[in-house]
Amino acid sequence: MLPDLTTAQFVLLAALGVGVGTLGTMVGVGGGFLLVPVLLFLFPDAEPATIVSMSLTAVVLTGASATVGYRRQRLQDLRTGAIFIATALPASVLGALLTRAISRGAFDVIFGAVLVVGAVFIAWRGLRLAAAPERSRRGRERRIVDRSGRVFEYWVNEPLAASIAPVAGFFASFFGIGGGIAHVPVMILVLRIPSAVAVATSQLELMTASAAALAVHAAFTLDQPELWLRALIVGAGSASGAQIGVRLARLVGGLFVLQVIAAGLLLAGVRQLVSALV
Repeated sequence: MLPDLTTAQFVLLAALGVGVGTLGTMVGVGGGFLLVPVLLFLFPDAEPATIVSMSLTAVVLTGASATVGYRRQRLQDLRTGAIFIATALPASVLGALLTRAISRGAFDVIFGAVLVVGAVFIAWRGLRLAAAPERSRRGRERRIVDRSGRVFEYWVNEPLAASIAPVAGFFASFFGIGGGIAHVPVMILVLRIPSAVAVATSQLELMTASAAALAVHAAFTLDQPELWLRALIVGAGSASGAQIGVRLARLVGGLFVLQVIAAGLLLAGVRQLVSALV
């Protein structure tokens, strides 16, 4: 059960939503990996499913807002996005169901460990990408021309994308962090999709798969208005921040995106492990 909502908490949740929506959209990850640790700190007695529901609400609204912005810029790879959605959707539902069966203590430890491991992997692969930035020529060719006239030509290994997406979708749904935190690094590091296209395309999967996972949680928590009030406050803030993030995304490169994701994961993971184990 959540405590009564105070004015200070209202302002804090709205500001938190704007912040994670801006940064999450700028690097294509939705902001859930930043939001969940903060929510765990703000609501120490809440069940994992409650925290995940609040985070997924923000992720869905962020993804919807960002998708509108990126569609205007004509940056999204719709075919690749459809592959990620189709293969990640069932795994996302499964992840949401399993969240309801885990204790808060176990959730905190596993979540922190996954964040740290993810940060190390992304940082390591990012350094390798910087040293050898060539693009793969295996798979289906893509050509995207954005609204400003920039041309992106690359190749996508579609079977590889389809095999990776369910794993990323499961963990993203289980922890309530949205699929972008896994899919953006995969798109850039493994599939070698240009960062601007990867960031924009990830919002399609982020919105759809997270909405499916959120629907699972909603089926069990419709009788908890205090939960959904907080979720909508954070979500409204994150949707507003997403429009800022869409504009800032044009200013960043692929290596910067990976560095921000890795640093955010590491800080959030270490903080989560310390809180859970000490």
